[in-house]
Amino acid sequence: MNPETAGHVFHAARDEFALWSARLWRPLGELLTAVSRPAPGERVFDACCGAGASALPAARAVGPGGVVDAVDAAAGLVADAARQAEAAGLAQARFHTGDVLTWDGGAEPYDVVQCGYGVFFFPDMDAGARALLRRLRPGGRFAVSSWLAGGMDRIVPVGHAAAVPERPELAHGQRPSASDRLNSEEKMRSWLLSLGLVDVEVHPVDYRFPLHPDDAWTFYLGAALRGFVQGLPPEALERVRARFEAGLREADLGTLDASSLVGTGRVPS
Repeated sequence: MNPETAGHVFHAARDEFALWSARLWRPLGELLTAVSRPAPGERVFDACCGAGASALPAARAVGPGGVVDAVDAAAGLVADAARQAEAAGLAQARFHTGDVLTWDGGAEPYDVVQCGYGVFFFPDMDAGARALLRRLRPGGRFAVSSWLAGGMDRIVPVGHAAAVPERPELAHGQRPSASDRLNSEEKMRSWLLSLGLVDVEVHPVDYRFPLHPDDAWTFYLGAALRGFVQGLPPEALERVRARFEAGLREADLGTLDASSLVGTGRVPS
């Protein structure tokens, strides 16, 4: 899924995405920012910001003397984030709809660049990450989060299989996700080092909770899984839902495992 396609999918997922913000996206965004540690007065670039899960806590951390530029291709999520920032009085948080790799609104370098669950959507993950690193000042910090193996990757094949009868073009299988290159501490560390970063650290995050079937379906429609069913009519969606819920029972997936890795590094001074 390229950034443009991801933007369309997550824009369409706006309502269901919001249902999951409090229990999934916001806690994980807070954790990313807790690790990237923006300081008062710093400048932060939040790539693939979604509805502001990590950008809003970053804005609180940098205070009125700092700046957070947050960019995402999903216009609906960006609008929701901007409203939250306005309601909270966080004028230092500036939300923009666009491609994080080509957005040209940041005239000055940043102290921190952070990207939550987004780098694996880039057409070329390595080139995309290097484009983000070029936004940093010398000595600036980079932080990225991705899914840990054995967690979120268990539910995706179930969602894919449920959609195939309605979307025969999916039957050829899924291409390997770039996220597979970041799904262990060793892989994440090696990747960050390959980008030329120093002082690299990788932090595992254990995050899981019970998954009710009704909640599972809103998760499907509020996450990247929605790309499998985008544009299907309501009766087809109901058939996908039935197969998806049956697949979860067969796989004994009564828990959503969103365990993650947060990796950090610093560009050389």
